[in-house]
Amino acid sequence: MGKTRYKFFKQTEKISQVIKASHDPIKEWRADPKGYFLIRVNEKKKRIEAGFCTYKHIITKMVYGNNAIDIYNTIIRRKLITKLEHAGYLGKELYKAELALKYGKRYRQEFPLEFTDKVMTKIKDS
Repeated sequence: MGKTRYKFFKQTEKISQVIKASHDPIKEWRADPKGYFLIRVNEKKKRIEAGFCTYKHIITKMVYGNNAIDIYNTIIRRKLITKLEHAGYLGKELYKAELALKYGKRYRQEFPLEFTDKVMTKIKDS
């Protein structure tokens, strides 16, 4: 298999507006009409699992894999989400789960990962 060649273009800046990012999770949250996901790291099987739930709180599907990109692309391809905000949220949470799996950390949905200096040094050296 040969090397993939990429063509890079010189970038030109013509910024017409600078926007400070903000988010209000209370005012801006909207439920995805399709349902929601519960995400966990299955340490026994060494994988990330995303359970698709109805609003009757029944898990009807499970998508699993070892990395965030495979899982969220499968979710999108299967049309299990309808909102861009939901896709962004899933990407963030699935990547946190991927890091937790990779570095042996505890993953809890909606909570930050906790790293020690030793792990952060390992990440920087990667």
